Amino acid sequence: MSMNFENYQKEAKTWLHELCGYLGIDDEQKAARIFRSVLHAIRDRIPAGEAIHLAAQLPVVWKGIYFDGFTLREEPVRIRHDEEWLEFIRSKDAFAENADFPTLDHVHYAFQDVMKFLRSRLSEGQYNQVAHALHSEIAVPA
Repeated sequence: MSMNFENYQKEAKTWLHELCGYLGIDDEQKAARIFRSVLHAIRDRIPAGEAIHLAAQLPVVWKGIYFDGFTLREEPVRIRHDEEWLEFIRSKDAFAENADFPTLDHVHYAFQDVMKFLRSRLSEGQYNQVAHALHSEIAVPA
């Protein structure tokens, strides 16, 4: 089997370009940082099995970004409230205060937009499993 790196890159860029539309921004670097932050927060918040199932539906390049820094835990990070969740997402982005997430409102809207994007890209069952695994107090778009 040959590895077609150009196709992997093209698919990742297609996702990123589409995500920019959901986020309402043109800056692909900013969109990538936001997507990475939300993916890492979700990955660390849901059970490991669910995190792996989610990764299976990501393009190869995004899988690598998703698993960057991943530590297998017996239990996911416990987060029960919206504000705590938004701070957790924000903590995953080194540029949060300067550019990407200056306020928790910015994090909230970015999270909502990323989840809408994921809903359009993941299977319905996978999206519902991720949304259910987060916690009922964390506002996930229906």
